[in-house]
Order: sequence, then C-alpha cells, then structure tokens
Amino acid sequence: MHGVILAHLRHFVTDRYGQSVWDDVNHRAGLTDCLHVPIQLYPDNHLEDLMTALQSVTGLHRDDLLEEFGAWVIPPLINMYRAMIPREWDAVAFLLNVEERIHQRVIRLKNPEATPPRIDVRELEPRVLQVEYRSHRDLSLLALGCVHGVAAFYGEKVEILESEQVDGVRRFVVRLEHAA
Repeated sequence: MHGVILAHLRHFVTDRYGQSVWDDVNHRAGLTDCLHVPIQLYPDNHLEDLMTALQSVTGLHRDDLLEEFGAWVIPPLINMYRAMIPREWDAVAFLLNVEERIHQRVIRLKNPEATPPRIDVRELEPRVLQVEYRSHRDLSLLALGCVHGVAAFYGEKVEILESEQVDGVRRFVVRLEHAA
C-alpha cells in the first residue's frame, strides 16, 4: 500500500473526525509507531487495520468510510500530481486517462514490482462510463468514491446507473453531468 494513501487517510480522519479519533484509530490498529511517509510502501494490512479501527470508533460501515475517503482524497492527489494532468481535461477525460497516464506511472516509478489495482474505464456512450476495478484488495468503494471526487473537482456530479461484482471484479456504470 502506498504511503501517500495512508498519509492522506490520516489527514482525512483528522479533518472529518478530529485528532483524538485518529489517535484512537491508530492505537487500535496497532500502528502508533508507524508514521506512514507518502513516498514509502507499506503492507496492505496497514490500511485494513486502520479501516477496521475507524469503523469501530465511528460506528460507520467500512464501505461508506472508503467511499467518503475516496471522494475526499481526490483534490489533494490532483494537486500533488498536477503536472501530469492536462489543463483541458474534464471529469470524463480524467477518468478515461487516469489509469495509464497517472495511476500506473506513479506506482511503477515508486516500485516496479508493485501489484496495484487495475481500474479500467471506458465510455459506453457520451458521458456514461463503465468503471471496472480489479484487485486482490477489496477497495472498490474507494475507487467509486474517487469517481465522485473527480466529478466534484471538475464541478460535475455522478449518477450511479449500475453496480455489480462478479468473480472479484467490481463494475460501476456511471453518468457524469455538469452540476446545475
């Protein structure tokens, strides 16, 4: 798991729930000695342990927390990787290009042997996208939250038309519309 995600999770929790909640979550996860530096890689269980503790502390469901975090994390990630994102992109262009032009590049630069999730996006019709999430990790709701975050960043909104999980692949069909 990339440290950038874990570091942003810390910021998300402190932003939404406060420093004392983060301290409690970090303690319950048994990670009080781990700072989670954005440029390092960590075992996948760090995120899982933090999410389990966050769910316990907040009483919210893991999937809801992942989706909320996914939406929250997009603006800081876009700002971090701004040089890789053409200015003319809108939410559709971003989503259609994010996997090859940003996600895989960033991950492979840091660790050529990494096994990141695969997020394939294709346009089924104008502004209707199919998002497929493939991973050994169960973080598809984080990806859906990111779709919402991208749309919000570009002043758009998302309507979920379909959602299904088959053989470890999660598929979402979404319509993006300009916010009124």
